Amino acid sequence: MTFLKKILLVDYEPRVTALIRAALEKTGKYIIKEEHNSKLAFHAARFFQPDIILFDVLMSRRDGKDVAEQLQADPSFKDTPVVFVSVNTASEEGVISGGILSGYSFLANPVRVDEFVRYVGELLKPAPAAKVRPAA
Repeated sequence: MTFLKKILLVDYEPRVTALIRAALEKTGKYIIKEEHNSKLAFHAARFFQPDIILFDVLMSRRDGKDVAEQLQADPSFKDTPVVFVSVNTASEEGVISGGILSGYSFLANPVRVDEFVRYVGELLKPAPAAKVRPAA
């Protein structure tokens, strides 16, 4: 049985989350929860228990950064990737994000939405199982 991965999208702009949500849901691999208020994101994450959290870059100035730090400090989210993203609303084809900044993942900007979806998929791939040698 395959379980769908859960993604929490945190962005004040519903138009942006709709674009990202549509692209991710098209894969059939994810359950998406949106939160449009960064002050409620921590509680949404505690309730939803996402496999990855996507924060809007603009929200990350203070509130988003505080919430991301709060999530990373919580033991139940220590292994949950936090990615800061932003969508180029002038073109529905571009997502602006990139690399590792203060311990958080982000992508090079701009990337196409399909590349972003592939990146999220890579972050959510299970770690390869360790090979166990039989006892002698």
